[in-house]
Amino acid sequence: MERFVETIKVLDGQFCNLEAHERRARRTVEAIWGKSLAWEVGKMIIPVEMCSGLVKCRVVYDWEVREVSFQPYAMRQIKSLRLVDGDKVDYRYKSTDRSMFIRLMEQRGECNDVLIVRDGWVTDTSFTNVVFEDVVGGLYTPDTYLLEGTRRQSLLDAGKIQACPIRVEDIGHFQRVLLVNAMIGLEDEISVPVVNIMK
Repeated sequence: MERFVETIKVLDGQFCNLEAHERRARRTVEAIWGKSLAWEVGKMIIPVEMCSGLVKCRVVYDWEVREVSFQPYAMRQIKSLRLVDGDKVDYRYKSTDRSMFIRLMEQRGECNDVLIVRDGWVTDTSFTNVVFEDVVGGLYTPDTYLLEGTRRQSLLDAGKIQACPIRVEDIGHFQRVLLVNAMIGLEDEISVPVVNIMK
């Protein structure tokens, strides 16, 4: 049976953006099974040893929560991206099945990660949404994302970034691309200069 996952940031013993994760999980269960999700994650007691620093909470579910785990989180070092064709990738629901991303990552060569393109439109990396920064500091995220990320949506709601269509040939108009997901915010500045995005 297919299962889905929410990765939730826990900072110094506090869940971050928990309601957004719950909303997405409920939408997923409604769309796939037409059921209501039993979600009690916010009532969980975070293990004492996970109440300091940055921790990743991983919630695996189908129509109910099946597994919740906690582990310390370390930021990845991403210095370069390879453009890859992901025309067959459908990741509108955050599944535990990441085999499609494993196959795409096999094409990255010497790069740290991939930047997935569908029909010429920029989408996401293998584990983040992306935000492009122009020379005057404007921040833009592709409206052709693979996954509606909770961090991406919160940045849009706050007016910190704008969504727009971004084609491969538009990449050169930007200075760098920032990687964002539930665990990584703009302030973490995990970014790649556009000159390090390889074809």
